[in-house]
Amino acid sequence: MPHPGDVVGNVSEFGENLLTLGELQARLALVELKENLEASKTGAAIVLGSLVLALAGVPIALAGVAELLVSELGMRRGYALLSVAAVAMAIAGACIAIAVSLIRRGAIGFPITREEFTRNLNWIRTVLLHSGRSTRRR
Repeated sequence: MPHPGDVVGNVSEFGENLLTLGELQARLALVELKENLEASKTGAAIVLGSLVLALAGVPIALAGVAELLVSELGMRRGYALLSVAAVAMAIAGACIAIAVSLIRRGAIGFPITREEFTRNLNWIRTVLLHSGRSTRRR
């Protein structure tokens, strides 16, 4: 029969191991987060600068296209503006879908943290499953 002090000691040791695993898991996630941020800095800066430039020119370009539709095709101004806006939104939606697809396939994420977390959970399950069972001594 196990001694009550042994049970308390085992539970205490298990709790300490869980805390250590949690701390190590958090450290690993932080390291991977730093790597992900470092990997995306240059690309993010280029995208941000390009967005500012593109946003500055978009209204002028769209108004110019609408004016061409009015002057060359004889469309009413309101219909020309709405048509140009609808096409611009469709193009923007397609670009967003492509960008999301590229980001999902990128090398960012937490693969090592996820793998280590799975291993830790499996270890905890094993310890809990086999705790309290007496080992047969020969």
